[in-house]
Amino acid sequence: MTALHEGRLQPDVYDDDDILLPLLDHAPHAALRLPDGRAMAWAEYGSPRGLPCVLVPDTGSSRLAPGWLLHDSALPAAIRLLAIDRPGIGASDPIGFGGTEQPAEDLRRLVETLAVGRVAVIGIGRGADDALAFAARYPTLVTSVSAVSVRLPGRQSRRRSLLHPRGRTGQSWAGPLACWVRTAGKDADLTLESTWRRMLDRLDPKAAEVLGDRWMESDFRDSVAADAAQINPDWTAPARSVTSPAWVLDPGAIRVPVEAWHGKHESGTTLAAVQDFAADLPGWTVRAAPGSSAVLGSWTGILGVAAAGFLGAN
Repeated sequence: MTALHEGRLQPDVYDDDDILLPLLDHAPHAALRLPDGRAMAWAEYGSPRGLPCVLVPDTGSSRLAPGWLLHDSALPAAIRLLAIDRPGIGASDPIGFGGTEQPAEDLRRLVETLAVGRVAVIGIGRGADDALAFAARYPTLVTSVSAVSVRLPGRQSRRRSLLHPRGRTGQSWAGPLACWVRTAGKDADLTLESTWRRMLDRLDPKAAEVLGDRWMESDFRDSVAADAAQINPDWTAPARSVTSPAWVLDPGAIRVPVEAWHGKHESGTTLAAVQDFAADLPGWTVRAAPGSSAVLGSWTGILGVAAAGFLGAN
């Protein structure tokens, strides 16, 4: 993975020297002003002339997620990967009291401000909800959506049942990073091998299977720790609605190709449930990841398919 030095930015994008992180440790980042005055931060990886892909991390993760997501995977030279900080995470401002999240509008502002043209959007976990919402509202700005380890509402994984939801998802799984941080405990040093050794006995079996032996490598631990450090307990985003996301209730509203990447033993939603959901949806493809989870170990395929989507975009 290659970190880029920041070049000339658009007029309404600003750099904040106080929040820039050392280039040797993290990808450089910048922020843009949203219409409501909030700052939205993003980091850039790959080639500045590459095909633009926007990464929307899962809840509890940040613009630094590619550091551990792409661990041991080379970022294709043809890709320009833009990873964002969600509201209240990292260098992005929280949404004020009484405000609501507008992920589709935030992403539209990012794409239009950076003048990158159409983008491939990659969403992980709950980030896939945002990616699909953006694609539904602004299909002319999106070549494809890669939905990685999506989470369907519990007990209602079949789409025909989801057309009449009871209003609550019953889903508590928040992705691997959140699980690791919670298991390690408050103020635990995630850079230490001893911390991870203690975690192994307490980890959920599926979370442990996803992790594998990656924790034994110091650069992986450092990347996870850096990402987790972006979660500011004093900054909180509004609670998400407990109702099913719009793409679950009306998947036909997504008028761009959707690639759903899912592992064989994902926590929260099974591969079979995702395959059942997408079975008769035109434009949807479910790709079984080779490992337990698509979050780790599938990025060569995810980014390669996202890049190929530009060839078929009108």
